[in-house]
Amino acid sequence: MSGNYSITSFGQYWKDDNYNAGSNNSSAYGMSDSSTEASIFGGDTQAYASNPYENVFGTDVDYSSQYDSIIDSFHKQLDDIRAAQAEEEAQADDDNDGDDTTVGESDPETGTEPSDTEPSGDEPAGDEPAGDEPAGDEPAGDEPTGDETTGDEPTGDEPTGDEPAAYTDEELSLIYNTAQDILDATVRYESGLFGGTDEEAFIEALSNEKLTPELMQGVQAQLKAEGHDLFDLIRSETSGGTEDILEGYALAKLGGESKESGTKLESYGPYQDMDKSSVEYQNYIRKCVSLFKTAVNGAGTDEKVLAYVMSLPDDIRADVEAQYNEKYGKDTKFMDRGKKEVSGVLKDEYWS
Repeated sequence: MSGNYSITSFGQYWKDDNYNAGSNNSSAYGMSDSSTEASIFGGDTQAYASNPYENVFGTDVDYSSQYDSIIDSFHKQLDDIRAAQAEEEAQADDDNDGDDTTVGESDPETGTEPSDTEPSGDEPAGDEPAGDEPAGDEPAGDEPTGDETTGDEPTGDEPTGDEPAAYTDEELSLIYNTAQDILDATVRYESGLFGGTDEEAFIEALSNEKLTPELMQGVQAQLKAEGHDLFDLIRSETSGGTEDILEGYALAKLGGESKESGTKLESYGPYQDMDKSSVEYQNYIRKCVSLFKTAVNGAGTDEKVLAYVMSLPDDIRADVEAQYNEKYGKDTKFMDRGKKEVSGVLKDEYWS
């Protein structure tokens, strides 16, 4: 078939130019009722020798095979065009998937979005270091920067210097329970019509050997958190020998100033684990010996200072006693001298 015809133009040409050319008043396509598809495309050509269709492609032509060949050729060309387009699109995608990423588009391998100043590939940009080399003053490798810490440096809540170490769960329980026992024995205690103080419970709470100076600081902090102060509770809720005992325990563990004499007293906390042969420890023992001697000598007795010395841990008090006896115990020993100066609950607490 000559000419450049598409499938549509071929069909339209056949219908309009050939069919209508042979039409007459009795038939739209100039065919008799007895005509068949076989007779049109390669049947008895003599029956239609005068028909205008016969000279379109020539006689004795297998029009059905011609038509199929045209259709097959068209589909093959269409498939070739689609394959070429697909290949071009694939090539374009490969070009876009190179190492360079477009600004604003995320990198499929890293999942990060590059900025205008970020380098592509492994090349450093601007002042940024390349590889493992540090830039400027910035450390490389595992060196700390800013607030980062390494090794044994403290971080977060870890104690530094003189700060107390974090309490264990058992210590926290002792701190809380001791504070509540003190409040139960004082501001929350009721006895009879006018209320009062459970003095025995108060003394028991402060004299607990497990309640170290460090833990006593926690008790004081807990009391303050609930609107109270340990020394204020002692001085407002008790008196006499009970007040002396309680203040002695509190001063020994927390340090402070004696109510009557204004004597400044030091917590034994820093010395409890110190080498006993050290000069610092021996000076503390010598100071305690002097405090005891001053408390029991003279016209009156400073019961609170005396109670402070007697409230020291057994091993520290034993060293005070040994040094006192060595210096001043020729006539009266340490324990006998103290017992002679006190009476009542104070004597019962320390000399019973």
